[in-house]
Amino acid sequence: EGNVEFPNGKKPIKLLQRLLELTTNKDSIVVDFFSGSSSTAHATMELNKGDGGNRKYIMVQLPELIDEKSEAFKAGYKNICEIGKERIKRAGKEIFQENNNIDIGFKVFKLSKSNFKISNLFPKRSVCQSICNQK
Repeated sequence: EGNVEFPNGKKPIKLLQRLLELTTNKDSIVVDFFSGSSSTAHATMELNKGDGGNRKYIMVQLPELIDEKSEAFKAGYKNICEIGKERIKRAGKEIFQENNNIDIGFKVFKLSKSNFKISNLFPKRSVCQSICNQK
């Protein structure tokens, strides 16, 4: 699926498409906060191709490092985000070849370090530590 090898955690495209059919309309924005290899983006593009929709997607994924012994790492991917980006590119290219009227473009945003200094508004100890240390 998407021609990117990422066997752990793949979500079935057909299942995601069916869920999107049941829960979205043709102009919905689909959000996946644990996007992994971007199966949801792939399913969204496939559904748009099938029903002429114009759904947009937002994929959110922390740049979790990939195990150095994995096939994905050996293929040159350093984190899960890179796999997701590559999957969107490959799936989009394949879908565009079948239907060149579909929008397959996407943007990637990365969070950078904050310029805000840590303030006194936040306790130095976590809430859990405070509660656990009470007698």
